[in-house]
Amino acid sequence: MADAKRQSIAGKVATPKVGPSKEVSIDGDSILYKAVGARIKITCAPNHNVLEGTLFTTCNVTNAIAINTAPAPPNPSASLASQPGDYHIIPFAHIVNFEIIGSGDRAAESGPGFDGALPSIAKVDLDALKAREEQTIREMKRKDAMRGKGVTREAQEIFDAIARTLPTRWNGPQIIVNEAVIIDPPYTIDHCRASAGKEQSKAHVLKILDNYYQRKKAVAGSNRAPVATPIAPRKGG
Repeated sequence: MADAKRQSIAGKVATPKVGPSKEVSIDGDSILYKAVGARIKITCAPNHNVLEGTLFTTCNVTNAIAINTAPAPPNPSASLASQPGDYHIIPFAHIVNFEIIGSGDRAAESGPGFDGALPSIAKVDLDALKAREEQTIREMKRKDAMRGKGVTREAQEIFDAIARTLPTRWNGPQIIVNEAVIIDPPYTIDHCRASAGKEQSKAHVLKILDNYYQRKKAVAGSNRAPVATPIAPRKGG
């Protein structure tokens, strides 16, 4: 009886040979889509690796499925965050065949697919994901703009020291502070100049530069090896 039931829910999906020119579409009527939440055994190309676990999701956007190979939890209705997970992402085109080996736990009186899966699968907020992506890109561009191109390590340290308290940007090898003060290589006090009427801004920058070089001098002095003082010979010895 058990074998007959298992065979009745077994399934295979025919996929084209693996290659960039072939694509597989899994829609709402496909066996894989309806198996979301079920335990499946799947064979994957190119080495015919076999994975067994819970089908977590199928996605036509990424053309892939996600399978959780962790053992089924004792309380499948618990929150998703508390469930053990060992997830594998498998492209549609890498699926050689699959077999449904257990119906899995589903919400009562639910249809196939995502809605009845336990633990429940929340809808993805695409607008929130896009906003997060854009924010990440902006932050990466901001950090990249704060890194000097082709400058010395000391130049970057000086830039970072000033940028902690004042708006600072790079203009090629030049450091521009508060859109009023320009520091040219080699970034010493003598190479700091200000626009007309911006002497107060220059004074602030000069103070930061002076503190930087004072700290550097102090560190260099503390790292210097002590010089041994020769002992004078004792008279009459």
